[in-house]
Amino acid sequence: MRARQWYRNYLKSIIERDIQDVAKVRDTHQLTTLLKLASFLTAQLINTTSLSNTLRIDRKTADHYLSILKKIFLIRFLNPWHPNNGKRLIKNPKLHFLDTGLEAALAGLKATDWISQRERFGHLLESFVVQQLIAQASWTDHELQFWHYRDHDKVKVDLVITRGEETWGIEVKAAASITDHDGQGLRRLANRCGKNFQGGLVFYNGNSTFRLADKRFLAVPLKKLWEE
Repeated sequence: MRARQWYRNYLKSIIERDIQDVAKVRDTHQLTTLLKLASFLTAQLINTTSLSNTLRIDRKTADHYLSILKKIFLIRFLNPWHPNNGKRLIKNPKLHFLDTGLEAALAGLKATDWISQRERFGHLLESFVVQQLIAQASWTDHELQFWHYRDHDKVKVDLVITRGEETWGIEVKAAASITDHDGQGLRRLANRCGKNFQGGLVFYNGNSTFRLADKRFLAVPLKKLWEE
């Protein structure tokens, strides 16, 4: 209960202070509504036209509000990765909340919802891991770029990391165990990259680090994000 009250006060200060410092927004109610809606869309493809229709605002206003939220580091967009021959790839960016605690509070998610709202918690976990990896990478290699991968067969990779033509893939799984099938997206990405593919990781909620059948892919416990 205290945490929820803290996040309500935190959101109030963001609306009244930070957003007004970046842009003079006359209708903060609209922007707050968009932020709450975005909390249900974390780790998902974003369609601004659909978003503006839902909120009954014009596309230009929705784009403006999203740019404000990006400027004050509440959300980020991952653009789609595509090779030169990526004609069958989805072109929409993916939205991620940077503060997953605030996102959970806005979306009304509680720890007790872990089982009943597993898909939504999976999206929250993906956003959390993506943010952690991007933050850690900024300490070591400023040349890295970050993307997502998804094609028209709905095969996806949560995070694609590139340095020049070198490419790595990262998948995030909430499950306590994984199988070779969980490397499906990484295999598709590797096939598209050819010799430029450097390897892939599958983060999961288990305890053991091991290689999948495809030796280029390594399963890694989520807790390793903090241990190393």
